[in-house]
Amino acid sequence: MGAFRDLLMRGGRRPRWIDHTDYCGRLLAAGDIPFGDVARFIDWHRKAQGLLRPDVAALPLVPLLDFWLAGHGDLVSAMAGRKRLLYPLKVLLADEDLRGHIRALLEGLRLTYGGQPLAFVIPSPRAFILYAAAKAGLPDDDEVTLDDVDSAAMYMADFLRAFGDTGIDVLLMEEVPGIAAGDDDLAACQAVLNIAGHYRWDVGLRLDDGAELSAVDFVIAPAGKAAGIQLPQAYWRGEGAAAEGGQFIYARIPPDAEPEAVLGRLAALP
Repeated sequence: MGAFRDLLMRGGRRPRWIDHTDYCGRLLAAGDIPFGDVARFIDWHRKAQGLLRPDVAALPLVPLLDFWLAGHGDLVSAMAGRKRLLYPLKVLLADEDLRGHIRALLEGLRLTYGGQPLAFVIPSPRAFILYAAAKAGLPDDDEVTLDDVDSAAMYMADFLRAFGDTGIDVLLMEEVPGIAAGDDDLAACQAVLNIAGHYRWDVGLRLDDGAELSAVDFVIAPAGKAAGIQLPQAYWRGEGAAAEGGQFIYARIPPDAEPEAVLGRLAALP
């Protein structure tokens, strides 16, 4: 049994998975998270975890990529070398320097948190296609088909293979907002699911719709039958209570939240 599944089966309060990247980026790094320096990043991450005490340690890929691409114009130019929809993603995920840096960050987090579940948070194949295309300056009027998702999943599987021995416990994919992913979508993601199964990672999907999806180990959504119940942004303004149900609570703290209010709202969670 993996560390994440073990966490979900323990007694007591519902475990908490907290996305503190934007919030602690502002609070502890003045908006400048040190993604480029492994030691400084680990120190920042440790302080954020110590302040908020989540039950999962996570590395979110998108803000790291934002940082990386801002400093690697040559890679952005290479991604824009062809006007095909999937070309920017293929070039981005094949970059060996990027892979090496991500490996170092994951290894550092694994050493820092010992037995705590370590999650790698990435876009879904559909979301990744759109992200890379936007970074390459491609127009946003191309429709992403299931064949595109299938091809992207193969690029992602090759990319994820580079981190198979870094100590990841959980792979969380984040879907495009407003997309209600179904069985056909996940069938097109099979290459990612296969590589995760090979390394015995638990696989989750975060989306707006809390439907049950048998192809993944868990779903994070605002409501419904999701295993992870996502807190609404209004919760951090003191409005309402955490939804009942689910096996754990997922929270994304807004960057402008007040520290005293955040600690108070965390203390109010069941």
